Amino acid sequence: MSASDTDLSVADVLRLTMASAYQRLIENEAGLRANNDDEAVHQARVATRRLRSDLRTFDRWLERHAAAELRAELRWLGAELGAVRDLDVMRARLRAHASNLPTAEADAAERVIRRLDADREAARVEMVTTIGNRRYSNLRDMMAAAAIHAPCTPPAHATPSAVLAAEVRDGWTKLRKSVRRLGDHPADEALHRVRVRAKRTRYAAEACAPAFGKRARGLAAAMARVQDVLGEHHDAVVAGAWIAKTAHECTPGEAYALGMLAEIERATAFAASDAFPAVWQAASRKRLRAWL
Repeated sequence: MSASDTDLSVADVLRLTMASAYQRLIENEAGLRANNDDEAVHQARVATRRLRSDLRTFDRWLERHAAAELRAELRWLGAELGAVRDLDVMRARLRAHASNLPTAEADAAERVIRRLDADREAARVEMVTTIGNRRYSNLRDMMAAAAIHAPCTPPAHATPSAVLAAEVRDGWTKLRKSVRRLGDHPADEALHRVRVRAKRTRYAAEACAPAFGKRARGLAAAMARVQDVLGEHHDAVVAGAWIAKTAHECTPGEAYALGMLAEIERATAFAASDAFPAVWQAASRKRLRAWL
């Protein structure tokens, strides 16, 4: 660490991560109101998820009531954003896979996928209403205040940021235990739990980057690769479940096309599951966590 890094306190690091989340949300507000700005929805959701994760990871350094209130409001906003984001992801992947089908089946699949457009528009209207109400304004004010004065306990202001490595190490240990419990043929739900823990470890490492620099960023990048592989697996499983549910409501031709899409999603999920061990082996190298 450089001299300036060692001058940071725990409170300084937590204030920086809260300021980053607030800035990301504000920068994407205009895009949230736009009709087709998928990236703005994604970035705003990441802001809420990242801050919620950091509030959980570093909770012992935070004032309990203020942190709990902020976490609850972030959960509420994240759910509103997630309703739109999940549909964006689903539509994009199904349309991409449908484009690889023969023309007749691609057209049939597109007719079914268009059902998601109406769902997405309804979710978007609700989201826009949400960010126009007082509850959202209050949350934004809470985040703005936390970006200036993080709701930390007194010891956080006097404790050097180096101790935060222990919080990241705790998250890493929980992640490793989850991976060890997977077995040779992990269930979809178990892989999803590993993904969630990898994401929390990534966010915690990124939050510590102001204090630990490239060492923290290296671990975060490795966790991001784990998250990406398992995210692809999860998205394929979710898409497959939607296809299975929707096929019963379709014409025979549409159901046949959806069956082809289901095979693509199943193969994608298997490929991601098969790729995970190698990605995990690379991400769990000791040198990546020597700073913990």
